[in-house]
Amino acid sequence: MPLTCLDLVDEAEALALVGPDAEVFTIGGAVVGFGATETVIIADAVDGVTTSCVWNSREFRLHGQGPARLASQIWGAEPRRPMHAFIRLGEECIYLGTARPVRGEQSNDQFMLCVLRLDSQLDQEVLDRVRPPTKPPGLPGLEWLDHVNTDRGKALELFVKGWFPATSTDGLVTDIPGSVPWALADFYRLAAQRPAVFGRQNTILPASGLRPDNSAERLVFGVENQGCWTWSIPWQPGATDGDPTVWFEDDHLVPEQEPLSGFLLQFLLHEAAMTAPYVARSHDVPKDSLPMLESCLQRVPLRPFLSPVAPMDFLVAHGLVADVTPDWDENNLQVWIGAQHRSALHPLRQLDIPWLTFDG
Repeated sequence: MPLTCLDLVDEAEALALVGPDAEVFTIGGAVVGFGATETVIIADAVDGVTTSCVWNSREFRLHGQGPARLASQIWGAEPRRPMHAFIRLGEECIYLGTARPVRGEQSNDQFMLCVLRLDSQLDQEVLDRVRPPTKPPGLPGLEWLDHVNTDRGKALELFVKGWFPATSTDGLVTDIPGSVPWALADFYRLAAQRPAVFGRQNTILPASGLRPDNSAERLVFGVENQGCWTWSIPWQPGATDGDPTVWFEDDHLVPEQEPLSGFLLQFLLHEAAMTAPYVARSHDVPKDSLPMLESCLQRVPLRPFLSPVAPMDFLVAHGLVADVTPDWDENNLQVWIGAQHRSALHPLRQLDIPWLTFDG
């Protein structure tokens, strides 16, 4: 009998959709069965960053290490056939309809991740059943915000220690050139035990990678992820300016609006938003909706970041950073919000914003 979305069946009946000669894999707690014409995924009602589960109202993630054969089964056929998605609820499975693979990851010829888009959107009540809310951990606080206008070094230190966990036991950095301004030297000391602060979206160069620009008048210390532009500071041996102007350069030089101390904090706020595990984003937020966002978030008192290409302001809450930039349509904003835990996004559910992605 054909299934309709939210039907309840037992697991054997769900697996029977693929026929008697199915090839079956177990990945990240999920069972995946491939038949001659049908594919079935059955996962637990859990919520985890590295577990197979429902991720948001339109997305299912098959996550775990598996053989390359699994990847070829998912991606090998054209057009890619839909998969029947089920979630275990006690002794039964709830049918979520079909889902289609949209992107994946492999490493060393092994399957790692497949993101599938559900053909039927789940409402919040169903989502809370198939992806039960989990207790939030201690989220990064906002103590650093009190120091932005008075002590940028303290603000940077508190933000880094709250958002980026220590992953290295290395001691103090000893290879920082004496001519490096204090703001960048402080950044390197923090990076000694937290190399993630060097960036995944864009990159701050390590002390050993600092280099003069083509004019030999500035020191390049940052690079955009595709190499489209660099950031540099004036380079004069013996200079005493501890917080110099940052110069953005693609085909010409333009100063960033904040000096180095503010720029480095902005760089890390942007990294935090872009690399966080949970995301809310929209490209069509009317400018007059900004006060609504600010009812849930606090504005960081810095002038816009990346002003030469896309002026960006930051709004924050506990465990959450939002990038806000003007859209091509000057009446709208682009909003990208990254969160350390799904619960940090929950207050945004009440906002009338057309989210393209919402992981809360």
